[in-house]
Amino acid sequence: MLTAIALYKRIGILAKVNAQNPEITDRFIELHQVCRNILSSVNRVPLLSLIPEKRYFVFQNEKKNSRAINLDLFLEDISAVENTIKHLINNELGSTSPEEITKALYTMAISFCAVIDLGKSGDQKTPGTFFEYFASHWFAQTLLVQPQKSIRVLNLDRDASLPTDYIFDLGDNRPKIHLPVKTSTRERVIQVWAHQRVLDGVYGTGRFLGMLVCLSETKTDQKKLEVTDICLPEQWRAYQLFIAQLYRVYYLDAPSKYLALNNVFPPINVKTLGEFFYEVHSLFRNA
Repeated sequence: MLTAIALYKRIGILAKVNAQNPEITDRFIELHQVCRNILSSVNRVPLLSLIPEKRYFVFQNEKKNSRAINLDLFLEDISAVENTIKHLINNELGSTSPEEITKALYTMAISFCAVIDLGKSGDQKTPGTFFEYFASHWFAQTLLVQPQKSIRVLNLDRDASLPTDYIFDLGDNRPKIHLPVKTSTRERVIQVWAHQRVLDGVYGTGRFLGMLVCLSETKTDQKKLEVTDICLPEQWRAYQLFIAQLYRVYYLDAPSKYLALNNVFPPINVKTLGEFFYEVHSLFRNA
């Protein structure tokens, strides 16, 4: 059996060629099995949750703790995860639900992140890159589009390429999707609105729909074994009002403070990632 890192690297190679490749789905399922086998041999320690109505724990080995894991989103039964993924890839959405899809995807993503946390201190790059592969695969498979990581910018002096987050080109006379992917946002979130502003400035407002995908916003005090979430809703509102407009924000572990932004001005449509698959066919009609 391949190791978690070997499978992660294999996914990266495949994704760069064709993010829609069904083999990537198989490798994600295999990677989840490997990660759960590793995590089955380490302890679980409950955290004191400072987040209302949410319960968290960490995996713990002899040296390290993992990041916080939402107890109510983490599926214990591996077969339940795989069954939901099968419904998703076979477009059998009537046999599952947005909540079940969100839990299955959360469990797969957080399991790999936890394994990396326990293996190497301070490694934020590997979980972050993994989550980019993970989110872009489900979008590519659903939209049947290979994402780009740069776009051409025409100006009077020369042709140039602009490095971007994932861009999904849906075809003529349809908007393109600008898809930033982050395990968490914190103070870096202004980059998302700034990139959207650049795209709006170069191509015109509405040509690119900003759709941010995030894992969670939790922060764990490893000494006190406390977990809280770091949210900046007022800053988000200012960015949405004065910098650019994001079309959707999808979370696997959605903070309640950000979900509340659906109901204020200017509204920011924050949803769980599972909801994307149920609204995708109507999402771009009125964009």
